[in-house]
Amino acid sequence: MSGTALTALRVAGHVALARLRRPWVTRADETPWSVAALTPAWWTAVMCAAHPGTEVLDFTQIDSSTGTHQRHRFTLRYNDAGRDAHLPTAVFTKSLPTVMNRMIGGYNGTARAEGRFYREVRPGLAIESPHGYFSAFDRRTLAGINVLEDVATTRGVRFCDHSMPVTRAMAESMVDLLAALHGHALNDARLRGAWRWLANFADWFEIGARKMDTERYPALALRRMADTLPARLLGRAREVWPATVAASALHRGPDVGLIHSDVHIGNWYQTPKGAMGLYDWQCVAQGHGARDLAYALAAALAPADRRAWERELVARYADGLARHGGERCDVERLWRHYRGQMLHALWMWTITLCHSPLLPAMQPEATSRAMIERIALAIDDLDSLDAARGA
Repeated sequence: MSGTALTALRVAGHVALARLRRPWVTRADETPWSVAALTPAWWTAVMCAAHPGTEVLDFTQIDSSTGTHQRHRFTLRYNDAGRDAHLPTAVFTKSLPTVMNRMIGGYNGTARAEGRFYREVRPGLAIESPHGYFSAFDRRTLAGINVLEDVATTRGVRFCDHSMPVTRAMAESMVDLLAALHGHALNDARLRGAWRWLANFADWFEIGARKMDTERYPALALRRMADTLPARLLGRAREVWPATVAASALHRGPDVGLIHSDVHIGNWYQTPKGAMGLYDWQCVAQGHGARDLAYALAAALAPADRRAWERELVARYADGLARHGGERCDVERLWRHYRGQMLHALWMWTITLCHSPLLPAMQPEATSRAMIERIALAIDDLDSLDAARGA
């Protein structure tokens, strides 16, 4: 039996025991097995520690959804001291109550990385993104929770999805945010020191491929969608995985910084003033910014708009990166990297459409198909297979 399967069995035992006992949590050092374990005392411990005399009196769940994590929105009601301190009343949680959730967010380390991002990195970033309030993770049971700002309530944002038309102004705002993110710690010593817990994307890709056997799923997805994908790309299908592996080498070279890694349009929102914001930081890593740039534009833009705008958007990104991180990069070299990194965008979505039985359906099939179609067209348009290999 594989190590992954043994871990899943061990985690299943912890989940079953917690569901049987249904323990409450009342202290900040207790990691809840589910939001069903939360109490006013726990909320007080995690939200009021810096404000003596404040207290959460009760809380209400507004709604919930399920994906790689279980997600819930809550409103908190404080005592007078808490209200006077203007403590957050609208919060959003990402937790790991099921075996599936824990195998994705716990076993792969993404829940822990996201919590550390919000604690250690997010406070220094001048970008449109939620704030984090608390995180906890239990390495033994792989239970975890991240408590975040509910930007739907606090900022009145509109969440994006693949059916939403993305305008040129929206695309420019996305590019500007990515330039600010990538420039913030470009070639920064913290990536080798205080932030060394951030995995290099190449390592993250290779470890994930090994743990979840993801090499086989891109080919399965391409066959499954053969009637809607470019014939030229399908004719070179055997080259896709080797080119994807080759493209990962970029992240071990120079010009490495912070990258989000999962910048599909469903992880963006728009503020009432039109600015684009980025959330869902569970795949945060260190790597080359061309990955995020390629992934964001291919997944967000209608193919005709991408073809018309992408050269200018890549140049805009280069200018923004120079403002935030120093010397302006060579645009032609960046363009080559942009083309090659499309392979990793495709990988992210083929393993969403076709994946290990240990993983849940992370996205609706219609969304996965739409993303794969857009990205595959970009790969075909840009000769990404050759670019990834340096040809």
